[in-house]
Amino acid sequence: MRLEFQRALSAAEERRDPSGRISVIKQAVFNELKAIDPTVQVRFTDYFNHTIAPDIVLQWPHESRRERFLFVRLQSTPEWLLNDLPFVAPHRPLVFTLGDLDIHTRGKSSGTARASLETESIAAGTWITDSSGTEAMSKSRAQGVALGLLGQAMVRGGKGVSDGNDIAALTTDTEAGFTEAGSPSSLNVTSAADTIRSAVETIESHLDDAQSGRLIRLLRAVWEGHGGDSALFPKTRDIGRLTADDLSYLLKSATEASVGFWYRIGRTLTTELLGQIRVEDPSASLQALVAGNLESLQAKGIRLRHEPFHVDEPEQQVPRWRVDRGCLTMRGLNWTAYIAAQTKEEFPSPDPISQVEVPDLETLRSRAAASVPITRIQFGRDDRAFTYESKDGRTILDVPELDAAVADLGVTEVSEATARLPGGGSVEIDFPTRTGAGPTNSRLPLGSLMRSILPLLGEFPSGELTELRSVLTDRLNPELPLVWGSTEPDKS
Repeated sequence: MRLEFQRALSAAEERRDPSGRISVIKQAVFNELKAIDPTVQVRFTDYFNHTIAPDIVLQWPHESRRERFLFVRLQSTPEWLLNDLPFVAPHRPLVFTLGDLDIHTRGKSSGTARASLETESIAAGTWITDSSGTEAMSKSRAQGVALGLLGQAMVRGGKGVSDGNDIAALTTDTEAGFTEAGSPSSLNVTSAADTIRSAVETIESHLDDAQSGRLIRLLRAVWEGHGGDSALFPKTRDIGRLTADDLSYLLKSATEASVGFWYRIGRTLTTELLGQIRVEDPSASLQALVAGNLESLQAKGIRLRHEPFHVDEPEQQVPRWRVDRGCLTMRGLNWTAYIAAQTKEEFPSPDPISQVEVPDLETLRSRAAASVPITRIQFGRDDRAFTYESKDGRTILDVPELDAAVADLGVTEVSEATARLPGGGSVEIDFPTRTGAGPTNSRLPLGSLMRSILPLLGEFPSGELTELRSVLTDRLNPELPLVWGSTEPDKS
């Protein structure tokens, strides 16, 4: 029993008025659940220990299951709870006993009643627990993200009977499964699959379909993201991949996860999926997720738009990743770079041409000084245009004949260009719309695309370029080449 809960019960006993005593008990019970699921909200009812009316309504406004009833029970004997179960079971609730569950399991008759209660509560989708169960579950949150998510899932859709010993067994199996999924070995692939299968069976037996499906999809994402063979992953009731709702929930819940955790999750994610999530802005989790997967996420292109900074925006957190208009975006001071996942039609409309300063040759040279080779340039003036292109893939910005051609033809504005990325692939840039995208059906690594093309699309103060360099450094592969005036890897 958590010390805070013991103190709360002692404080309740000292209250002379029944309503005050009940209020203290209800708050103490809710605090037990809050320690497991920090995102849960509450509505206290006017009832206490009622047969069919809940004492507490647990709430999650953005979840598909928005509420779960909680019944507080003074009794904790298996026989009494078994008789009580038919009255509360239609709500698929959480039942919290003020007494300890484990002290009533001695003896053959009590053991039989406990086994029956376990079977019936699972069938009824009802989770019965006590303070030893919530204490064990809250302590497990410190052991890793997966166990933190397990605890939240139990509050939202747990089932069965769980005292502290039961929770210890549940968390041990779950943690072992996620550990094996995060480090599959060809030498022990059978053992790893068996451990994961045990974790899947444990999760499915303790959670309803919605919550077990979400946690198992996460387990599968870790397994496949770490190179595990999808064919060896155990068959489950839910065979789908992580959904936008799953990822939205994960980003909100796993706020203390490391970049390494998000790297393992991100191996199976797409830029298109990131554009579909619901996430608060700013989101530290989203920053870590994108930072850990800059080179695995693929994108069609980027579009830079002028968008004035709002007074209520966190100025100290720019540039930052966020989701806007169905796209993953990078938000800067008075600008937003939109990422198209698959097609250019995903971009919002460009800035009006009257607000865009199309670069001339010298401006382009300045922007590309430490960026990527420019292999083609198209100049435009009124209804005329001419193109200068490299045949061997080398940059043409330092070719002397280019200046002479520009002077002879009297053109200055660079309307289009083609840039070659360091790791391969090319990007076609349209300066009037400040857009860079891969040709035809090509898609490119997000990190390479942003590091190489974003500085070509607009003017950035040196201080902001420094911040961009930091944000766009691959944290797990810092030796990747950088741009914007530095040839040394950023060790920050």
